[in-house]
Amino acid sequence: MTDLPIVLVHGWGFGPEIWDPIRRASPDRDWRPLDFGYFSAIPHVELPDRPFMAVGHSLGTLWLLSEMPERCRGMMLLNGFARFAASDDFPQGVSPRILTRMIHRLEGAPDATVRDFRHKAGTDMPVPGPPQHARLLDGLRMLRRLDARQAARSMPCPIYCSAGTHDTIAPPALTQASFAPATPIDWQEGGHLLPLTHPDACLAMIDRMMERISRDLLA
Repeated sequence: MTDLPIVLVHGWGFGPEIWDPIRRASPDRDWRPLDFGYFSAIPHVELPDRPFMAVGHSLGTLWLLSEMPERCRGMMLLNGFARFAASDDFPQGVSPRILTRMIHRLEGAPDATVRDFRHKAGTDMPVPGPPQHARLLDGLRMLRRLDARQAARSMPCPIYCSAGTHDTIAPPALTQASFAPATPIDWQEGGHLLPLTHPDACLAMIDRMMERISRDLLA
C-alpha cells in the first residue's frame, strides 16, 4: 500500500481534535490535519505540495470538493455533503434561514452558538479554545453559499462517502441528494460525529481508499 500523506479537514464548530481517536488508532501514519482556526490563533489550510489522500468531515467535505485539489488522489468524506443549504433544485438541504439565524446569533453569543451546535451534533466536549468569531462566521457563510455538486460528479480522483443514519446536522436525505447514485455511501448506525464515535470504521474505510489509490497508481 502506498504511504501518501493523509490530509484531515474538520467541519464547522470543531477543530483538528475531532481526528484524535483516528490518529491515536494509527499513530504511524503521515496525518496532516488542517485547521480553519475556529478556536486557534492562526489557521492552517495549506495543502501538501505532493500527492495526498484527503479525509473531510461535514463542512470539510464541502470545502474539499469546492477546492478540487489537484494533487489529491482520493477523498474519504465523512458526514459530508456537496451542498448544505436548500435551494429550488435542492429541497433536501437545510433552510438558509437557519444559517442566517446562526449568523445573527453568533454576533452576540458566539460561545452559546457553538455550544448548542456541538450539542445538537452529539457531543458536549468542551471547545479547544476561545471561539474566533470572524472565522466561524466565514464557515457559516460557506455552508450557506457553496455548491459543489457538479464538482463531486466530475472529480478526477475517486470519492467514497460514509454517513450516519441518525445524523441530525446532515440528514440522510441531504447526503443522498448530494451524492447518490454516482458516489456510493457507506451508512453507519450513528450520528454526525463518525470520526469521534466510529474511529475504527473510519480507519478501515481510509485503508480501503488507500488500497484503491495504490492500485490506481500501479495500473
